[in-house]
Amino acid sequence: MTLTQPPVPYEKVELWLNSYKDWKARLEYVQSELSYIPALTRTLQMVAAHSSGRKQETVLLTVIRRIEITEHEIPLLQSRIGLIDYAFSALTPEENLFIQLRYMDQLALSDAMSRLALSRRAYFYLRKRTLHKIYMKIKDRAILLDLDSSHED
Repeated sequence: MTLTQPPVPYEKVELWLNSYKDWKARLEYVQSELSYIPALTRTLQMVAAHSSGRKQETVLLTVIRRIEITEHEIPLLQSRIGLIDYAFSALTPEENLFIQLRYMDQLALSDAMSRLALSRRAYFYLRKRTLHKIYMKIKDRAILLDLDSSHED
């Protein structure tokens, strides 16, 4: 009895790689946003003190949003980024360069082929091999990359 492995979802892996830079930028942004929580909390307390105990809705919603970021969005983004970084550890220098050029720098296919000095056939072989390595390294945890964050822009 021969067990066949399911095919590698190359398009999905490319989607993850294309999202990687956005995830890193989003993580940096939401972490910086958290630095405003103490000031927001003070504002909320002052508003409550000067408005007969009624908290201003927008300030309260902002504080709640920042708490949601801390509890949900930051850990998810850290997991996604860490998982992709872990997958990169399986790659050769040539494969890393391919990832850098094609997905991080977002060079056009023809420009990436030229920079790597590869024929079209060799380029697509490198692409397939690299995406396969990435997927095989993280396939058991890939669900983290597919989770839909309710706060993504």
